[in-house]
Amino acid sequence: MKRMKGMKEIRGRGCILLFLLVSWMGYSQETDFQPEWAFGMNGGITLSEVGFVPRIPQELLVQSSGGLTARYIQEDHFGLQLELNYSLRGWKHEVDTAIYLNHYAESLLYLELPLMTHIYFNLGNRTRLIFNVGPQISYHIGEKVLEKNIVNHDYDFYEHPQVQNKFDYGITGGLGMELRTGIGHFILEGRYFFGLSDIFYNGREYDFQASHNQVIGIKMTYLLP
Repeated sequence: MKRMKGMKEIRGRGCILLFLLVSWMGYSQETDFQPEWAFGMNGGITLSEVGFVPRIPQELLVQSSGGLTARYIQEDHFGLQLELNYSLRGWKHEVDTAIYLNHYAESLLYLELPLMTHIYFNLGNRTRLIFNVGPQISYHIGEKVLEKNIVNHDYDFYEHPQVQNKFDYGITGGLGMELRTGIGHFILEGRYFFGLSDIFYNGREYDFQASHNQVIGIKMTYLLP
C-alpha cells in the first residue's frame, strides 16, 4: 500500500512538473515572438487570358503590374498581407485558318486590392517559404487595343471593344521565397488570380455565357520592417 501510495505521489509530482514545463515553454514562445509590421512595393509581369465560353483560341498576353504592399505578422507562421496594385490584364486572340484570319490583342488596366492570409515556414535564419491566399477585388479603369487585324469574326465586341462589367472579384494565391537581410526583405513570388465575375454581359442574347479574367503573375516585393 505504501509503495502504491508512493508511486501515486511520484506520478502526481511528475504531472505537476510536466504541466509547469509545458506552461513555461508556451509562455517562452509567446514572449519570444514579436509581432511584425512591414511596408514596401512590388512589381513584376502578368501573363493573362480571358476564360470565354464558348472558348476562343488565345495566347497568353504578357504585360506588367506593380503597387504597394503592407504586411502584419501577428503570430508565429501567420499574418495578413494587403496590397494596392495596378495590373494590366487582357487577352490575345490568334487564329489562322482558311476561313478566319484574326489577330487581336486587348489590354485591360485594373486597380486591384487583394487581402490575403500570409503563411510562412522558416528554411534557415534568413530564408522563408511563403504562401499567400485570399480574396481580391478589382476595378477596371481603362483599356487599349494593342493589335487588330480582323478579317472574319463571329463576335460584335471586335468592332466596339468595351468592358461592360467594371467591378471584378475572385480568388488569388501565391507561393514564393523570402530573403531577410539587414536592409529589408526581398520576396520572389509566383501568383495566380481566378476571376469569378464576367467582364462582358452574358446570356443567350450576348456573345458569351462567361468571360472571366485569369492571370498568372511573377513579382518581386521589397519590404522594410
